[in-house]
Formats: sequence, C-alpha cells, structure tokens
Amino acid sequence: MRILVTGGSGFIGQNLVKYLEERDHDVFNYDLNEGYDITDFNQLRGVIETGFDQIYHVAAQAFLGPGENDPCMDMRVNGFGMLNLLKCLEDENIPMVYTSSGAVYGLSEIPHKEDLVCVPMSNYGVSKLAAENYLRKWVKTMGIDAKITRFSSVYGPHRKHGPVNIFINLAKQRKPITVYGQGTQTRDLVHVHDAIRGVERVLERGKRGEIYNIGLGEEHSVMEVAKIVTSVINVPIEHVKYEQSAFDLPRSWFDITKVQKLGYNPMMPLELGIRSTIFDMERGE
Repeated sequence: MRILVTGGSGFIGQNLVKYLEERDHDVFNYDLNEGYDITDFNQLRGVIETGFDQIYHVAAQAFLGPGENDPCMDMRVNGFGMLNLLKCLEDENIPMVYTSSGAVYGLSEIPHKEDLVCVPMSNYGVSKLAAENYLRKWVKTMGIDAKITRFSSVYGPHRKHGPVNIFINLAKQRKPITVYGQGTQTRDLVHVHDAIRGVERVLERGKRGEIYNIGLGEEHSVMEVAKIVTSVINVPIEHVKYEQSAFDLPRSWFDITKVQKLGYNPMMPLELGIRSTIFDMERGE
C-alpha cells in the first residue's frame, strides 16, 4: 500500500514509518523537516492528489511549554493543520486515523474513558480536542472515513522527553535520576511499538468517527519508573522540591477496553518495555 504519514520525523512518526516500511509499504513522510508544511493547504492537497491508500495523521505541535507561551502556534499546527487535511479528504476516499492525546482528558475522572467530558488543562490539550471535534464533524457532514486514537504517555527509542526516556538518558550519562517531590505523579506508560500496533488496528478495524484510547491500561508512578531504570543502570535517585504547574496533571490512567475489542493487547509490560528501550538505545536504535 501507499501510505501518507504526517509528522513522520517525530518520535512516534519515525517509529511508525519504520514499522510500515518493514512491512513493504510505500511510505511518504509529510514532515516539516522534509520541507512539507501541514499548514500549507495547496502543498498538502498537491501531495494527497498523487494517491494514497491510507493516512496516519501524526503531525503536531506536541509540547506543553511552547503551547502555553504561544497558544496560537498550537492552533495553527494542530487545529488549522487538521482543517487542511479534512478539506483535502472531502474529494478523496482515503481512510485516515488521527493520533490525538491523553492531554484532552485533563482533570477528567480516573481511569480515563473515551466518553468522559474532557477538561483539558493545557493549550496543547485544548487544540488537540478541537482537532478531534473538527474530524468528527467532517465524518458526519462529509462522510469521510476517519478515526481518532488518544495516546497515553508513549516511550521508546528516539524520544528525549517523558519520564522513562529522561531517566534513561540521565542514567546512561551516570547522572542521578531527578524525581520531583516523592514521585507520586502517575502516568499510563505505553511502549511505542505497542502504540503503533494499536493505531494500526484502529485504522483497519475501528468505526469511523469513533475515539479509541491507546495505552498500557495501567497506572504507574514516576518513582516506580525511576526504580526500574536504576535496577538496570545503577545510579542514585535524588528527590527535588516540586511545585506542580497548572497544566501538569497529578494522575493519568487509560481504560483500553474499547480498543481491546478490536484485538489490541499491549505486549510490553512496563519493566520489559523499559529494559527493551535501554537495550535499543545502547545499540543506537
């Protein structure tokens, strides 16, 4: 198949491109680093008109800090970029899956379920939720074939951010692992290889317009992550005084029952996933 991946040079994107190419698909990486801008409608339309069998929409402004400093940037990339893609698909019968984020849940109750009322606490989360709503509107009014996945905290090779990768990078440099407060903050941590298999399953088997959580389906504390990393690379853990910002959530945990009905089951429990990530990073992958 010929597949378009937007944002294929980012952390999730490059892992996804590699996964698809290993399965002999012809993948087009539509990424700013390759000279392709999701906010340029004419450029995007010109590429899509060359013909594709599937689209994975991964491109995003994906960091909380920049979005708090410049909310308009989030909306340009995440909101306007989605609108450009949806307008292109009005005349193209191409199945698409959108990789949204658990940031849309914000302070919603735990565990996060797809039908909860979302209360995002970051501009990033607001922009991703807006993009979801545009997509669902286009599904209803224009009949496009598109689904939504909400990723939990994804880790693995090629990432610099997130507790798992930050701790591994510190440990590899023989530096102490810095834990803010007592490390009681929690995340649903899913290895990128599981996340990719999940989004592929949603594209192929999901119902158009529907939302599917992609995570491990477990809640783990930052301190648990630190202890697993130090069990592999023996460095000290240092606790640092911490004041939580307004957009840094104390807990995150996904209910993955809905996507499991499509046949998704994560294969990497947390400790195995962390050890696998360390091994891959040591091999330079």
